[in-house]
This record gives sequence, C-alpha cells and structure tokens, in this order.
Amino acid sequence: MERLGRITTSLPDLPIDRRMTYGAMRRAIIGLPVTVSSAILPDGLWGCYDGENNVILIDRRLTYAAKRCTLVHELLHWRHGDTGCSNNSSKLERRTRRQAAHLLIDPAELALAERMYDDDLWSIADELNVTMQVLTDYQAMLNTSRIKERFSINA
Repeated sequence: MERLGRITTSLPDLPIDRRMTYGAMRRAIIGLPVTVSSAILPDGLWGCYDGENNVILIDRRLTYAAKRCTLVHELLHWRHGDTGCSNNSSKLERRTRRQAAHLLIDPAELALAERMYDDDLWSIADELNVTMQVLTDYQAMLNTSRIKERFSINA
C-alpha cells in the first residue's frame, strides 16, 4: 500500500455496508491499516482522522447511530488519504459528507420511512439508523440532482 500526497493508491475497498451496526463495522475493518479508537473528544467534535498516524478517534459519548455515521465518515477521509480534521465548509468535508450519506442511506428504505413518518425527520433518521446530519446531507444531494435533471445541467 502506498500513499502519495493526496493521491491514494492500492487501498482496499471499505468492507462495510449500510445494513451493518456500529459493532459489525468495527469488526469488519479490523484488518485495515487504520486504527479506530474511542476517546473523550473536545465538545462538538464527534470524530477525527489523523492521517499522519492512520488513527480514527470517535467520541465515546455518542449514540451508536452517531458512532456508526462518524466511523463511516472518518473511514472515507482515510480512504481518500485526507490528512486530518478540516472545517465543515471545506471541499474535502463536503465530499466526505455526501459519500457517507450515499453509503449509509438506501433510497428505497428512505422512501418507506418518509411515507411512515411524513415530515418527522428525527423519526426518519432514527428508522434509518443515521444522524440528522447524514439524513439532511442525503436530502440535499437528492435536491441537487433533481435540480440538475430539471434544468439539464451536466455535472
């Protein structure tokens, strides 16, 4: 395995999928060359990837749904060879949030949950075992793609 700056080569695909619990995800990634640990992180920080040491830290105070979403998010930073924590508005952070939402939410399950719970986003997120942030990121992706389709914008 070789890392060349921001270009990552020969990394394995993530052995996780949206049906897995947090515990199942942790067990599935044991063989990957990244260490995942829990810690008490500063307020507001749910997780962080340290690219220099190949370590992901996840705040141990989070719910299992939040830990699950945070783990996927930080694994995607690792997979892309990102170097560390960045602010929410950075291009890398937006990419990672979109990819995490895409990986964690099944469109058919979302449609069913939306029919079950109408506009109750908290209940929809709970049903899908994701955070509100992941749900709203996914919905934003859908809205963007619908707008592009409507106006035939190529992306």
